Amino acid sequence: MVALFAAAMLAPHQARAAQSIAQADTPPEAIATTSAIPQNWLELRNTHTGETLKVTFRNATGFIPEALDKLNNILGDHRSHEHREMDPQLFVLLADLAATAGVEPRYEMISGFRSSGTNEKLRSHGGGQAKNSQHIQGKAIDVRLPGVTTERLRDLAVALKRGGVGYYRESDFVHVDTARVRYWEG
Repeated sequence: MVALFAAAMLAPHQARAAQSIAQADTPPEAIATTSAIPQNWLELRNTHTGETLKVTFRNATGFIPEALDKLNNILGDHRSHEHREMDPQLFVLLADLAATAGVEPRYEMISGFRSSGTNEKLRSHGGGQAKNSQHIQGKAIDVRLPGVTTERLRDLAVALKRGGVGYYRESDFVHVDTARVRYWEG
């Protein structure tokens, strides 16, 4: 899977060739597929506040507004106490990612929504945050998935090709977002 991640960092024409080689070397369990029965729930533990939420966020008729409100709350900016509506597809992505990893969707959440002020404060202290971070847009989350190494989580997220994936080895977390497909290491 490291080869697959490395392929994503190459120029497009180089990446296609490297990706086909990487896929030939990729064990079947690492190819990202979602289970036949979609996961409709998440458990998030906010590493900064200690708060934990387990919620079913969608059912046969669609997203559950009350559940989305609870998710928006736990994913709020713990520094500024601001909240915003998060992209519901982010929750689908997390559930599918856990299903692909073969574990329940019980995440440790490092960062969800960040206000512009918080993002700029972190950037000014050399934190490496993007000026127009997807966290500000409500489309990103930084997570760990207990029972799955962050390296494997990164590889599975890259294989899903459903948005941005950042791998932060030293801080031991993976950033996923629902914006355009791209990959990086921080």
